[in-house]
Amino acid sequence: MRRFYFLAACAALTLTAAAGLPPAAAGTLQVNPVLVEIGAARRTGSVTVRNVEDVPVTIRAYPLAWRQADGEDHYDETHAIIVSPPVFTIPPGGTQIVRVGQRGASRAPQPYRLIIEEVPEANPGPGIRVALRLNLPLYASVPAGRTADLRWSASRQADGRWAVEARNSGAGWVRVDAVSARAATGVRFEDGFAFGTVLPGGARRWLIGGAPNVADRARFQQITGSGANGAAIPPQIPR
Repeated sequence: MRRFYFLAACAALTLTAAAGLPPAAAGTLQVNPVLVEIGAARRTGSVTVRNVEDVPVTIRAYPLAWRQADGEDHYDETHAIIVSPPVFTIPPGGTQIVRVGQRGASRAPQPYRLIIEEVPEANPGPGIRVALRLNLPLYASVPAGRTADLRWSASRQADGRWAVEARNSGAGWVRVDAVSARAATGVRFEDGFAFGTVLPGGARRWLIGGAPNVADRARFQQITGSGANGAAIPPQIPR
């Protein structure tokens, strides 16, 4: 039987909280958990990858250093994290445990990404197939009790579009969601608007168009400008 299908590429599977989350499913794979934390108390972590297809899948797993600059995420190669095994093949319905650990202790918390991607087949056969790539958050040397402190600003870009920015002056990571973003900015975001995680000392910027849908104009005017009068929101669970 000829099959035509796509495997969706997943940009980031960070979620609001780590505990009690169901496994993430994307195309041929199920991954659990979708967030990994390692530190002094637990120097290694693991992710279980399950192949739900009826054919073997070859996977490559590797870490990337994660930082934020100019309002965007940036990833770099790193040797600070060990991933084992780095390459493996999972039979149909099978599972593989991927272990991660630090090469050396770090005094400061470090954010990374764990990339789990499918190695394309040499002869994929008929149909269109896009190789799966999962990008999971991996936090190392994370002390307990660290919280984020977001400060928001809004500014018009050179091309006439507006952007809102969240800058984190706290010591914890925070996953921004539509509810907290609307409360802080007054902007009514579209359904499915893609936010992300703001790292300690980092900032994320999101374009909201030339004529943003502002539900609370007083709030929006309050954060308009350079950001010096940004509206702080309560600390959230750092994820």
